[in-house]
Amino acid sequence: MPLFTVLVLKILLILGLSLSAHARVSISIEEDIYQYAKEILAGQSISDFTTEIFNHPKCQRDVVEFLIAQRALQEGGFKHSFNFTLGNYDARNLKLLESGLLLMSFDTIWLTQAKMIANDVLISEPIIEKGRYFAGIYTSHTNKTLIRNKISTDLSKVSVVSSKAWLVDWVTLKALSPQQLHHEDDWITMAKLVSNGWVDVMLVSFNNTRPFFYEGTGYRIEAIEGVKVALQDSRHFIVSRHHPLGQQAYDALKVGLAKLKASNFIYQAYRQCGFINPLVDEWHTL
Repeated sequence: MPLFTVLVLKILLILGLSLSAHARVSISIEEDIYQYAKEILAGQSISDFTTEIFNHPKCQRDVVEFLIAQRALQEGGFKHSFNFTLGNYDARNLKLLESGLLLMSFDTIWLTQAKMIANDVLISEPIIEKGRYFAGIYTSHTNKTLIRNKISTDLSKVSVVSSKAWLVDWVTLKALSPQQLHHEDDWITMAKLVSNGWVDVMLVSFNNTRPFFYEGTGYRIEAIEGVKVALQDSRHFIVSRHHPLGQQAYDALKVGLAKLKASNFIYQAYRQCGFINPLVDEWHTL
């Protein structure tokens, strides 16, 4: 984004926020995550929902974090409301955060990735501790048996799709020596590639369905039973240092997350969703 454009947008942002003590803050979010969260929330307010809502077939890690981020800000005393802009923002949000055009990410990112832009963002305490993140290896329903027989100690006999923007995922997959590793920015496009058998597998966190699966318009992917991948890093929310409300939001987030952790709210939310899942404890880890 050209420097002049960034400066103009920042000026407009500051002027807009200065007009109201409780301004509506624009947040960009993946459209599918927003719609799933809306369905799971079922009209309840951010201040009132309990962790039981995450025991829902459309729940996934991103949905939990989208709602937890809002709850934590509210618990920490952040008074501003949000206006959500829907679209495919995975690759763009980091640039928007670095420039101060986006307040914070409502999806956690890896610490390794956050440290790379630490001059531009404030990093929360870990939401998912290092060593607690396991992903399933998902494929199409019709290919499950065939693909499972090709996986032993690595992924050398299968093709994989992921995103270079997901640094830890990408490095982990490269270390597992896949037959082919394809880059794709959009998660739903990845799912469709795998569902249609054009790529063998992708990594996805576990949910609370059994068998573990995700489905939507044009795709259905299922976890290969008995095997999982360990992603060795912690995940954090990040807040822009350059946004006019950045420090205020970070201070509120810090207080709110501490409250939610102390009450075991975050752990129970992930547990209800199936991301923390005892059913895969004994599965073989690549």
